[in-house]
Amino acid sequence: MRLLLKIMKYIKILSFLILGLFSCKTITIELPIPDLKVIDEIGALEPSFLSLQTELALKPYLTEADQALDQKFNGEQQQCEGISYKYHFERDPFDFEFKGNEVRCEISGKFDLSLNYCPACQYVFGDERCMTPRIFASCGVNEPKRKVMMSYKSQVEITPDFNLKSQTKLHSFALVDPCKITVIKYDATATIEKEVKTSLVQLEKEIDKQLASTPVRSTMKDVWKSLQDPILVAPYGYFYLRPSQIGIDDLVLKNEGKKAVFTTQIAAQPLFSTNAISMPYARLPQNTPRAGASKESVFNLRTVASYDSINHFISRDFDTQQIYITNNKYINVDHVKILGPQGERLMLSVQFSGTKKGTLYLVVQPYIDQQQHLKIREVDYELRTKSVLLHSAKWILSSKLKEQLTAKIDVDLSPILAETKTAIEQQINGEITKGVWLSGKIEELSVQNLILTTGHLVVDSRLTGRLKLKID
Repeated sequence: MRLLLKIMKYIKILSFLILGLFSCKTITIELPIPDLKVIDEIGALEPSFLSLQTELALKPYLTEADQALDQKFNGEQQQCEGISYKYHFERDPFDFEFKGNEVRCEISGKFDLSLNYCPACQYVFGDERCMTPRIFASCGVNEPKRKVMMSYKSQVEITPDFNLKSQTKLHSFALVDPCKITVIKYDATATIEKEVKTSLVQLEKEIDKQLASTPVRSTMKDVWKSLQDPILVAPYGYFYLRPSQIGIDDLVLKNEGKKAVFTTQIAAQPLFSTNAISMPYARLPQNTPRAGASKESVFNLRTVASYDSINHFISRDFDTQQIYITNNKYINVDHVKILGPQGERLMLSVQFSGTKKGTLYLVVQPYIDQQQHLKIREVDYELRTKSVLLHSAKWILSSKLKEQLTAKIDVDLSPILAETKTAIEQQINGEITKGVWLSGKIEELSVQNLILTTGHLVVDSRLTGRLKLKID
């Protein structure tokens, strides 16, 4: 929008220079407005591609999983003949480690075991009874409990509907302190491992359930909706990102900070308009990543300003400009108005008063060169009169003055583009919705094209940069 304001400023300068043409006589010019040519619809810009390096904090959900899952387990097997046992197992808090797209969970624990042994039983009066006194033994009872080490592995991925999915499996189990009952030459290690594993395997589904509760989908829905909200850029108009596609790629789990790092890819057709546009909200689409896509964001922005809105800004900000011809003769430029395009050129009406009074219809072709300079060419004005003096003026304009105007209107856009880059960076660094933070740096901003349509002045720009999204 700043570029449009800069263009407006030089439209006014252009008008003052043209009016210097009539510096000898008092002339009143009344010219009919020429017919406006209809310009074909301009083609669509290439889609913008936003690549956001995204961080998703997983530590709160892992902590919640640890607190929600059982910490104590009990089991037993009672029988008359053979070994009967009863155990109690307690786990310590989970110790999560991230690597690649895998969550590893190390767990230490401790157990105690009470058992008894009967070599033979028989039925006596309908009850099964041990034929000899039972032999009782224990591990970790009335002594330090025996230690256990185990680990889980969870393969993590993002589903097509933006849910975090994991597949957790018990990876290893080891008794640090084996339980061997020497009095009956019995090694209880295998029994304990079997029973405790049975309990621990139930944790697999619970870990998957807790990881699935990570709000990836709900966050993406909030982000997707917020990206469709128009942004008021007062007092100039509205910015619309118009996203069309979103995907998640390159999922990696970082141990430092316990977070998931991935690339959020968004395809969009951004638009800035001086007039509000009615755009219905689109639902969150399927997760559609683009493998091997660039990490750099490419932003093709189309700015569309209606001639009515530009005239409003000109009218609001325009102060009467006075041009002195001699000490006694002057011209007041009272009002400048864009009438619309004539072919590839822009038509203006310039009202002036003072020593000379009238309306001039000016036609120029604005353009942006490769060095990012705003220039004009094809300078002319419409003249439909039999006035000999005006025909003489037209002859002057078509030669020397026209060349002078074309050479002098040369605006280096670099300063305003640098200022715009800074302004954009200030806008994109901050919280875009609750718990979601956007940050980034604009590396390049350039104007690609300047287009005239029947009702609008269109400026196409290109931005490249690096963006980062952080989800707490």
